[in-house]
Amino acid sequence: MDMITITDMVVIMSTINRMSAPNHNRSLGRAGEFERLLAQILSQAGWRVDQQPKFADSQPDLVAKRGGKKYIFELKASSEGRKDRAIPLISQAILEVQLAARRFPGAAIPVAVIAADHISNSVAEQVKRFALQNAPGVGIGIIDAGGFRSFAGHGLESLNAERPASPRIDLLAKRPSAANLFSDLNQWMLKILLSEEIPKSMLSAPRGCYGNASQLAAAARVSVMSAFRFVRQLSEEGFLEEKGVLRLVRIDELIQRWLAANQRRVREIPVRWIIRGDKSQLHVAVRSYPSKMEARSSRQRRSHSGRLLKASPRICLGLFAAADVFGLGFVHGAPLHIYLERLDPDALGQLGLSLENADRQADVNVRIPENPESVFRAAVQRDGVPVSDIVQVWLDVSNHPARGRAQADEIRKSVLSRLFKKERA
Repeated sequence: MDMITITDMVVIMSTINRMSAPNHNRSLGRAGEFERLLAQILSQAGWRVDQQPKFADSQPDLVAKRGGKKYIFELKASSEGRKDRAIPLISQAILEVQLAARRFPGAAIPVAVIAADHISNSVAEQVKRFALQNAPGVGIGIIDAGGFRSFAGHGLESLNAERPASPRIDLLAKRPSAANLFSDLNQWMLKILLSEEIPKSMLSAPRGCYGNASQLAAAARVSVMSAFRFVRQLSEEGFLEEKGVLRLVRIDELIQRWLAANQRRVREIPVRWIIRGDKSQLHVAVRSYPSKMEARSSRQRRSHSGRLLKASPRICLGLFAAADVFGLGFVHGAPLHIYLERLDPDALGQLGLSLENADRQADVNVRIPENPESVFRAAVQRDGVPVSDIVQVWLDVSNHPARGRAQADEIRKSVLSRLFKKERA
């Protein structure tokens, strides 16, 4: 099977053997709706579709059969159908579906799909050209909520559909409003609105009173339109009072909804120490990471003058490791987690971590967040170590199998109870 030649991703992705959480944590929200739309497209075309595939320890989004052949699908959804969003997403989908195909029991054709509310014909053609050049063995699909479908490779062209000439109803228009209430930037703005009742040492966010969406947008460093949509949706669902200032109400219900939306499929990458050290090794590695990556960037700038280089991926401690830093650790011997903004082999190397033999016993689990802005903007610094905020920790550990519920209860009792006490006052 031909492999994509994106060098800064293939090295690390080609050796990952365990990327998916159990099947019950299926993706929620917009991506989940597009998965259902894809399944509907296939079913209507006479395919046999399994929306809950289970095999080995790798899990694609869909497995389907047609004409004696099996196809596995990996779908990535974007809020916008721009080229700068579509190309990275199709790259990620290609790498993940290639991995799943290698682990699939028997022969299977990999298909990478991207989806958005609207994808233009020109962007679709650019995506297909990119995929053909870099991963000719992978089928490609582009779908949007308006009925546009463009597939290529392995006979998938029979699924194609032109964009309707006249306006039509969004195929996903009946989605529940919660689908976007907890988007990445919305979660960040929720943390801002909740921050007054959370210690500064546990959540990094601008604190203040905001009279309207424009003021919130300025504080959150998001577009006014993003803040306006967020405020409007909170208000429509009865979670916001606007009497001079934006004030959250029914906080308990809101946070429970947030928690439910957060229980999506999580991809964790197991890694091991190249050279094992003492129990402070993870803190030392994360603390020294910025300076090491800056030195790497300086070397790259000197050797690639004139080229635009990627910023180093952001990082912070997560889950139980973060709870320990806050003095709220409750589960002894819990797995260690870090958040890394994107897969980067150099970043892992600078941390002293390796993918080799990590399947048997991981020292650290690396999470690539679905909501990077909410995770990294709200992270705090503790003794030079970036740590995910206490709200994020609570969301992440709540359904973790390693006594996560007990850890979450401790965080709620010690810190988050202030939110609910204020509402009852």
